[in-house]
Amino acid sequence: MSYVATRDGRRDRSAAHRAPAVPDRIDDLHGNSLGVLEVPHHMACGHASRRRYDLEDPAQLRHAYEQVLCEAAGCGEVEDLINPAMLRRVWRDLHLPVRVREAWETRHPSLRRTVNRAADTTRTPGARPAGRGFARRGRTPVARTSTVRSSA
Repeated sequence: MSYVATRDGRRDRSAAHRAPAVPDRIDDLHGNSLGVLEVPHHMACGHASRRRYDLEDPAQLRHAYEQVLCEAAGCGEVEDLINPAMLRRVWRDLHLPVRVREAWETRHPSLRRTVNRAADTTRTPGARPAGRGFARRGRTPVARTSTVRSSA
């Protein structure tokens, strides 16, 4: 493999080392909300079929948006590929690096995640809830009794 120097002098231009691309306004996003989204080659390597996501499939939609938000080289790419209504709908389900999520939530406070927990103010943070430990769903605990068999 040969080494090719970058023309602008930067050593590393990967997504891990650059600031996330966050547009000024969410309403400037104008991506499709239906159909198939094909991300550029630099966001997902491989054959074109591996870069296509069906936006009607929730898992594929989330994966496509995670790819775009983490790998976009500029705001123009984000604006072309992301739909504002879909972004708001799936935002809390996206698995994003902390720096990407913080950059978006700092610029757009309306995206901040809300915590939907029961109003239990008596628990201390990090404490385990009271109970019998792990329980299997749909099964009731069976009381075990020891029986002694008499041998005759």
